[in-house]
Amino acid sequence: MTRDLAVLIVSYRRADLLEAALRSVEKHLPDTPVHVWDNASSGSEQVRELAHAWPEVHWTFSDTNVGYITAMNQLAAQVPDADMLHLNPDAELLGPLTAARAALAQPRVAAVSPTVVDPEGRERPWDVAHRAPSVLRTLADAAGYARRLSDHRWLSGLSDLYPRPPHEVDGFMAGCCLLISREAWTALGPFDERFFVYGEDATWQPSARRAGWRLLLVDDDGPQVVHTPAGTQTDDPLTAQRGTDLLKASQIMFLGNAHNRGPGTVFSLGSATLERVQRSKRSVRRTRLTLQRDRAAGRPGVLVTTNDLDLGGAERQRVLLANALVDRGHPVTVVCLQGLGLYTAELDPRVRLEFSPWWQPVVDVAGDEAVVVGGVTNTEVGFATTWRALGRGNRGLGGQRRWWMPATHDPAELDRPTYSGALAAALRRADGLLVLSAQHHTDLTRHQRLTDLVLTAPNGIPAADPRPFRPAADPAMPVRFAMLTRLVEYKNPLLLIEALDALDREDWTLDVFGDGPDRDRLVAATPAHLRDRVRWPGQVAGPDAAFAETDVLCVPSGFEAFPLVMVEAMTRAVPVMASASGTVPEMLDDGAAGVVVHPTTVEAWTAALRGVLDDRDGLAALGEAGRVRALAHYTDAAMADAYQQAIARLVGHSFPGAPDEPAREIGAAR
Repeated sequence: MTRDLAVLIVSYRRADLLEAALRSVEKHLPDTPVHVWDNASSGSEQVRELAHAWPEVHWTFSDTNVGYITAMNQLAAQVPDADMLHLNPDAELLGPLTAARAALAQPRVAAVSPTVVDPEGRERPWDVAHRAPSVLRTLADAAGYARRLSDHRWLSGLSDLYPRPPHEVDGFMAGCCLLISREAWTALGPFDERFFVYGEDATWQPSARRAGWRLLLVDDDGPQVVHTPAGTQTDDPLTAQRGTDLLKASQIMFLGNAHNRGPGTVFSLGSATLERVQRSKRSVRRTRLTLQRDRAAGRPGVLVTTNDLDLGGAERQRVLLANALVDRGHPVTVVCLQGLGLYTAELDPRVRLEFSPWWQPVVDVAGDEAVVVGGVTNTEVGFATTWRALGRGNRGLGGQRRWWMPATHDPAELDRPTYSGALAAALRRADGLLVLSAQHHTDLTRHQRLTDLVLTAPNGIPAADPRPFRPAADPAMPVRFAMLTRLVEYKNPLLLIEALDALDREDWTLDVFGDGPDRDRLVAATPAHLRDRVRWPGQVAGPDAAFAETDVLCVPSGFEAFPLVMVEAMTRAVPVMASASGTVPEMLDDGAAGVVVHPTTVEAWTAALRGVLDDRDGLAALGEAGRVRALAHYTDAAMADAYQQAIARLVGHSFPGAPDEPAREIGAAR
C-alpha cells in the first residue's frame, strides 16, 4: 500500500531543465504535490517566469544560495506528513515509480531509488547505488577507475560501484531521484547542513542503516528515470571547478576528518597526489592555473585561510575579502582547514575553494607571486608557514615566490600576552602582520613582541540602505535596544540588563538576538520582573531581520577587537553604543559617530543609557554620523584597498588595479 507523497526539487541555474522535470512529474505523478525551492542563481529570473506558468506548484525563492542540503531540509519541513521524492531538476521521470513506492511502504525501509538511465551512457542504470565508502574506494572513484574495478574478477571490492544491480544497498544511493520515508526522516532527523551540497546521501543513509533501516534499489518493468549529470553546471572552467571542490570537501568530511585526523585526511592527501601525478588530472590542473595566471595579468595570487566558513565575523570578513580581491582580478583560493559552513553560499564562484587539513599545504593559487593571509590560530599558522616554505628555494615549486602575511582580528589580552610563546615566535617570522588599527597593535604588543613590519587593514562590509529612525517618528514608543551576538557570558548581556534595570524606568525594551553555548543560563539569569521587556528571539537570518526590530545597537563586551556587527548597524544608520575596547573608540570616532562607554561597568552603562533615553532627538543624528563614518572607512572596497596596498608593500612593486597610496604602516613592534 502506497502512502502520501510529495515531490521536492531544488532548482539552480537552468529553468529549461526544471520545466522538463515538472512536465515529467505532471505526466507520471499527476496528483502529487510539487514543492520547488529556487536557490538564487543566474537563472532565477527565468525560474520566476516559469513559476507563472505553473501556479499549482509550491514555489520558494531564496534570497541567497543556501546550498542544496539546507534547501532540501526546508522543503522537507513544508510537507511534514508525506513521504518525499527528492528529484534533481536535471532528471525526468519516465514512469510512475510504482514498484519503488510500494517498496518504500515496507517496514523499516528508509530510502528507495529506481535505476537511472544516463543518456550519454557513461553510467550504468544501477550505478546510483554505492557500496559503503572507504579511502581506497573513494580514491578509485576520484581517479576514474571505479567502473573498471567493479567489473574486475578479483578487484571489484576496491570499487564503490556494484558489478551487477543490488537489491539492498550497504552504502548509499545517489539523490537524483530518491524516495525517502517520512517515518525514517522523523526518526533520524534532517540532512547534515555542514555539507552545503553533496555528502547528504553518504551520511544520512549510512546512519539509517546503522539504526536498523534498509536502503533498496528497486526497478519496474521499464526505466523510470533519466538523468543528465552536471546539467545545472556552468561552462566556465573556473566557476565549474566549484562543484568539483565541494564534492572533494564532502568526501573528506563523510570519511572523517575530526581534529585534522582520520580517513578523510588520508583521502585528501591521495586526491592532491592524483592531481599532480595522474596524467589527465595533471593536464587539467596545469590548464586551469595557466588560465588563471593569464587572467591575473601580473596581479599576485592570494590564498586566504580559515578554519571553517561557519557564521562569525572573522569568517564573513574572509569571504568578503576573497570576493573583493577576485573581483579586482587576483587569483584567489580560500582554503578551509576544518570544515565548511553557511558562508560557503556567499563565496564568489570564481574563488577556488579548497578543503585541506593544516598539515597538507599543497594547495594551489595561480600567479608567479602569491601571498597567504588568514587568522592567527595554530592550524592557520601551521598551514601558512609550511605553504610559504614550499615556495622558498629556487623560487619555489613551479617558480612561485611566496609571502605570509597573517591578519589578526583577535581581541588583545591587556593583563597578559595574547598569544602563546610558540605562536608569538611564529608571528615574528612572518613577512608582515596586518592589524585592525594602531590601538589594536599597541594592545597586542603590550606584553610580547611580534613581527617588525606591521600594516593596518580595518575590516569592511558592503554598504546597506539606511533604516528610518523610529523613535523620532513615534516618541511615545519605548526605545528598542538590542544586541546581535553569540551568546557567551563575556559578551556581557547580563551587564547590559543590570544597567537597564538600574534606570528604574519603563521607556525601553531589549532584544538579545543570537544563539550560543551560554544561552540557557543567560536567559535563566534574567530577572523575573524584566522578562516582559527583555526578550531572547534566538538566531536570525541576517542583520536586517534584527535591525528591523532595533532602534539602538548595544555592544557591552569589554573584550573586542573590531565588532563587525557595529559596522553592520552603522551602515544602516542604526545608532551604536559600545564599550571602549580594541578599535571601538576609533570606529565610533571617539564618540562623534556613536556612544563610547568607558569603563565597562554597570554604572557607566547606566549613565550612558540614561543619556540616550533623555536625548532621543540626538540619536537620529548620531546614527547618520555613524553611517557617514562607516561608508568612508569600513566598506569592503576600503578593506580591499588596504589589503592590496599591503600586498604591494610585501612584493615590492605595484600591479594593475592597486591603489596609488602606500600601505598604512605602523612600524617595528616593541
